[in-house]
Amino acid sequence: MRHISRTDSTVANTPAATPERAILEKQDLEQLHIPPHYLLPPIYPSPFTGTLEASLDALLEFGVKYSSSMFIMDVLRKPVSTKTSWNDLLVATLNLEEKEVGSSRLLMEDIFFLATRTLLPEQIAQNRACMYRMYDARKTTSMRMILRYDMLREWTKRGNNHFIVVESRPPPRILGASVSSDDGLHHGRRPLLPNVWATLIQGPPQGYHAHKVKEAMRHHVTGIDKWLMFEDQEVEGWTASQLFQMTMQVLLQWQWLRDNTERMEAMEVRSWEDLDGPANECEWVQDDKRIKA
Repeated sequence: MRHISRTDSTVANTPAATPERAILEKQDLEQLHIPPHYLLPPIYPSPFTGTLEASLDALLEFGVKYSSSMFIMDVLRKPVSTKTSWNDLLVATLNLEEKEVGSSRLLMEDIFFLATRTLLPEQIAQNRACMYRMYDARKTTSMRMILRYDMLREWTKRGNNHFIVVESRPPPRILGASVSSDDGLHHGRRPLLPNVWATLIQGPPQGYHAHKVKEAMRHHVTGIDKWLMFEDQEVEGWTASQLFQMTMQVLLQWQWLRDNTERMEAMEVRSWEDLDGPANECEWVQDDKRIKA
């Protein structure tokens, strides 16, 4: 006999052809299309402080560990510049590491994981915190505001041509610990957190006080999501060229996200006056009628 879950039981006991039944079935159907790692228990409190300072400290610590990487770490610590040639910087750094230590491959892997497991999560957390303050102050602001972290890439669609959207819920009262631990193979490398996205997108413990804010804080799955989920073994199987290209891409993604978040924080100083006026006339809202929440 099939085990009946609480959700199944609730739906079964709800009269057919009612709004309540329709809502429950819609929520159940949507969850079927959400990858399971988004539904894992989050880590609370989050290990990510959501500050630029946390990333800058991590970059400095990495440079101390790998002296040959200090120059590239210094570039990352400086204000974002569109003139940075990551190809030239990475080549020079890897050549120096190979000459001095003979482990340029390991260095490049560690730079990649520094970006995907520390830098990106920290700035996503920072961006979401800024989003919360923005939507709390300007509740009618569009979810297509282009400085959001989940507007860096195209929103991902399910097979039914609907976007994959994950709710931002308060952490459960009984919280799961991190479901990952350092395996000791790469000393000092932050381990993969399978529940990293659940942790980053969780809502405040008390929940959102306004429905519009709750709706706006939902997470839209994009191509950037996969960057935080790469496992060590998968990256180790990449060719040197693949790893090089992926490392350049993730550093660029982090720079764009950092720059976007700094622009949002500058708007906050101006009391969000940049967002005044209709959404279809605002330069900070993507003008694409096809995108739906």
